[in-house]
Amino acid sequence: MSPEIVRKVARIELARSIYAFAAGSLAHGECLVRNGQLSREQADQATAIALQEMGINASMLDNPQVRKAADLLRGELKDSCDLSSLDDETARQLVQDEL
Repeated sequence: MSPEIVRKVARIELARSIYAFAAGSLAHGECLVRNGQLSREQADQATAIALQEMGINASMLDNPQVRKAADLLRGELKDSCDLSSLDDETARQLVQDEL
């Protein structure tokens, strides 16, 4: 494979990983709000901080694909707001199909 193709594939995979992290963070924060564990403001701040700590701009949370993937993940979250009932591959597939 040519170096240009390798770089392009790497960029696409990196973008998907960033979108997936943002979607997971958003779904988790919204679950905590739904369960009364955090206020909307606290969840928004915590999610933005989590993204910033990873070097991701919080504006990523406004991306329609990220929001849709977060909606898909949110439907799989348990009352504890974790994905423990989902194996990694199933969770990854849920998000990748949207992203």
